[in-house]
Amino acid sequence: MNVYYNVGTAAEMTDEYNWIYTSRADGGSGICESDPASTCLDDPLDPATGYSSHIVPQEARTALGHVVSNDPRPHYVHQSNLAEERLLYPVLDRVLEDYAALFAANTPLENLAQADIGTELQRRAAWEAAVEAGRVTAYRIGDTVTVTAPAGTHIPVTAPEGTRKQRLLGTTAFGTPYAGQRSAWTTPEPLQSGVTLQLP
Repeated sequence: MNVYYNVGTAAEMTDEYNWIYTSRADGGSGICESDPASTCLDDPLDPATGYSSHIVPQEARTALGHVVSNDPRPHYVHQSNLAEERLLYPVLDRVLEDYAALFAANTPLENLAQADIGTELQRRAAWEAAVEAGRVTAYRIGDTVTVTAPAGTHIPVTAPEGTRKQRLLGTTAFGTPYAGQRSAWTTPEPLQSGVTLQLP
């Protein structure tokens, strides 16, 4: 995130941002002119208002984009972002406000622990590898959905509320409620070769 570790006030933050994102002609470093991954500001930001008017919305939009694209990788900040003028909080507040404006209350923002993020990324990598290798099959017959994947591969499924998972004997409610549906990473039950779901 462009909330820098070596600043403590909005004016300092804006000053460094201007140095990085303005042209040499405007008093900046010109990095934005030579780095193809960067763009220069049209004009330097006002030190008194630049943080709240430009940097906060920009950084919140970037972070929210990661959230809504279902990217579990963590963002990190520095202790200095929580000191002096507490520069991190306006960005986080804006992310949460914008998220709440986009999604219903039954779609809460998930904040995974580091270990859970690791598990999520491992499962995604295994699933993507299985799909790319053509080792996943899925089909629906009537109200029954069946998905198979290599042994040990967790299968990501989102299904309607009321979906039940077939066990060796009987069924059980499938997944966790989220956004009016049920979702989970799941694997076949013992003695089953695939995941079988009964739709409502």
